[in-house]
Amino acid sequence: MNQITRDNWMFGGSISFATTNYKSANYYGDGYTITSLKGNPNIGYFFADQFAIGVKSTISRDKIINGSSYTDFNIGPYLRYYFLSTEHRINFLAEGLYQYGFEGGNQARVPKNTFAISTGAVAFFNSSVGIEFLISYTNYKFTIIAGNNGILQMGLGLQVHLEK
Repeated sequence: MNQITRDNWMFGGSISFATTNYKSANYYGDGYTITSLKGNPNIGYFFADQFAIGVKSTISRDKIINGSSYTDFNIGPYLRYYFLSTEHRINFLAEGLYQYGFEGGNQARVPKNTFAISTGAVAFFNSSVGIEFLISYTNYKFTIIAGNNGILQMGLGLQVHLEK
């Protein structure tokens, strides 16, 4: 099982669906619901055993119950570390990332900065494919709006490792 060793590549990502009911008053009114479909493709390179660096994007399409919708797109670097050595079929990992992107609809796009940390486990089916179970904390800030937003979420992903 050499998939997390130096000079190997990793491709993969995750997909998620969420429905959120907001009950507080804000710029959408006194309450609303947003449905969201999100994809998180990534590519990484192992520059050392158990250490990968790469690029991850987040692409989301969100629809508000009143019929309007918006797109969320972010891209940026990430760094990942696997805690156990290469012979383990189950491993534990930690990841940090920064992304720059925008959120917006037909009329305006608002730039934002995103920072996230994740930790969890990966189970390797064989030397090339692993399924991940992660918990993440994401914090993002729109560049032209005061304040920031934090999200705690659980995720499921799939990674394909290409050996040298």
